[in-house]
Amino acid sequence: MAQPKKSLDRRKLGLVGLGVAAIFFIALHIFSTGTFRTVSVDLTEDRIFTLSEGTKEVLANVREPIILRFFVSDELMKQSPSLSDYGKSVQELLERYVELSGGKIKLEIIRPEPFSPEEDRAVGFGIHGVPITQAGNLGYFGLAGTNTTDDLDVIAFISPQRGRFLEYDLSRLVQNLANPKKKRVGFVSSLPVDADPIKRYRSWQIMSQLKQFFNVERITLENPVPENLDLLLVIHPREMDDTDRYYIDQHVMRGNNTIIFVDPYSEEATRGNQMQRQPPDDGSDLRKLFKAWGIKYNKRKVLGDRQGAQRVSAGRNALGQPIITDYLAWVTLSGKQIRKNDVVTGELEQINIATSGFIEKAEGAKYKMDPLLMSSSEAMSLDVKDTKTDPKPAKLLKNFKASGKPFIVAARFTGKFKSGFPGGRPKDKIRREIREAAIKKGEKVVGFQKHLKESTKPVSLIVVADTDILADRFWVRIQDIFGQRVTMPIANNGDFLVNAVDNMAGTSSLIGLRSRGVSNRPFQKVEKIKREAELKYRSTEQGLLEKLKKIETKLKDLQTKETKEGKTFILTSDQKEGIEKFRRESISIRKQLRSVQLALRQDIDRLDANLKVINIGLMPTIVILLALCLGFYRRKNAIRQSNFSKSS
Repeated sequence: MAQPKKSLDRRKLGLVGLGVAAIFFIALHIFSTGTFRTVSVDLTEDRIFTLSEGTKEVLANVREPIILRFFVSDELMKQSPSLSDYGKSVQELLERYVELSGGKIKLEIIRPEPFSPEEDRAVGFGIHGVPITQAGNLGYFGLAGTNTTDDLDVIAFISPQRGRFLEYDLSRLVQNLANPKKKRVGFVSSLPVDADPIKRYRSWQIMSQLKQFFNVERITLENPVPENLDLLLVIHPREMDDTDRYYIDQHVMRGNNTIIFVDPYSEEATRGNQMQRQPPDDGSDLRKLFKAWGIKYNKRKVLGDRQGAQRVSAGRNALGQPIITDYLAWVTLSGKQIRKNDVVTGELEQINIATSGFIEKAEGAKYKMDPLLMSSSEAMSLDVKDTKTDPKPAKLLKNFKASGKPFIVAARFTGKFKSGFPGGRPKDKIRREIREAAIKKGEKVVGFQKHLKESTKPVSLIVVADTDILADRFWVRIQDIFGQRVTMPIANNGDFLVNAVDNMAGTSSLIGLRSRGVSNRPFQKVEKIKREAELKYRSTEQGLLEKLKKIETKLKDLQTKETKEGKTFILTSDQKEGIEKFRRESISIRKQLRSVQLALRQDIDRLDANLKVINIGLMPTIVILLALCLGFYRRKNAIRQSNFSKSS
């Protein structure tokens, strides 16, 4: 008889325990954001809140203290709820960096107000302000980092549009401060990209731009490529012998990142040849290396793109009028032709190329290939001979047949590669004799390293099938203003090279750091409600702003009227009354604006509060109620069974 009672007591105890557990669960959920912030589980589809291994490696290698100063204006955040949400994400990410750095990184959050010492600090660090009031007050949303030697690196404005690259930008900033020395970039080129006082060559604009950020030097390949380079650029490799190619090959085999520009027909080289009465350019290739590396490229073929074809003058008609037509071989890449989820090309809008080749991944190649620049699907391959000396744009158009697929102009290759010289270093009698003579003279000679048949570790290559992408005339306009050469970019070609060098000259940690498809991904329903709220109030706000602008213009006209001599008119009583009327209207409209902005903020805050109630309170409550119902059901069932046992 005592058995059922004891069983019921245990069930009561279980229910009490369940209630305590429920209370504990709710408390834990409420206070977890503050008390247990360091303990987190990323359940998002793309693990967007999980730092990459590359970032963790960068942070683990920070040896000296770094101070990150996060400048964020409260007023700017209030005016843009979406920016406010993004700002919270940025702060949380920065705090994660501090945590993983083991105390080496310190974070200061600074909230500048107009005309405050904090604003002066923001300006002093180079943080860009954006207007937040009609009076011209500025708001700030940027990051400034310094190290123990007062080196400075800045993200002037943390744009949400660049959100997919936020982790990369932060890790790059930390990496630069941890290793502040300028990267050393060597280049090999058959084109006059750098200044030459003897030949009176002026440096190409793209090379001048590189020198602003890196230590750039020419490499001759009389000896093996120096090992202390952070990056090697190979530009239009023409007239190379096997030894030259071998040095490049072994540089790659030793795990060194390299950017290679080849071209089936260099417009710029041909223009230089014409001045010297030489034949047109016959293209460049690294055939032996490309074949071994699994990269397909044909220097007898040129890309033709109907969609991106540039308009050119093709002579004159019978009446002497200029003929303007599309030239398939000169192409402007934009939109989907520029990869948006790679840090090198993610921010670029337009790239101009000329008589470009194209590249493919060889069948069976095991490396990873990521296209960076590509044509539209309205493209075809052209014979290079049809674009040389005297091309016929109209004839090319007449014979055009779209392939229906894009052609890759530039791509990143990542993985291990096999040497193009499996038999070892090629024999070179002349160089051997020169080397032996130098040794006899007591000169310092670079020693040969052990031959490698394949790369010692994964390496990253960027191959571009066009060199005219670098030439001034295809991406900049240079004007002479008061004796000064002013460069006006018309495309992002320069940005492409600087981004590529910056990325490839960094550590493998940065190169391998994945970009986020989306950095800030709220629930779609939430985002929809926010957009509707913003639309509702922003339209009203815009109307008020336009009205205010008109009134202030009229007010300004009335307040100061000047003659040609600069003397001020005496205002009539009607004009004075008009001024006062406009002032009252201006004050009234400003009050309405503040009310509209406040209402928007309140709607967004109400939405956030409701969501918090649902997430924190409602859902756990539903779970608890279900558990209690289940408990009561089991208890009732137990009593029923007990009564049945008694009756029997």
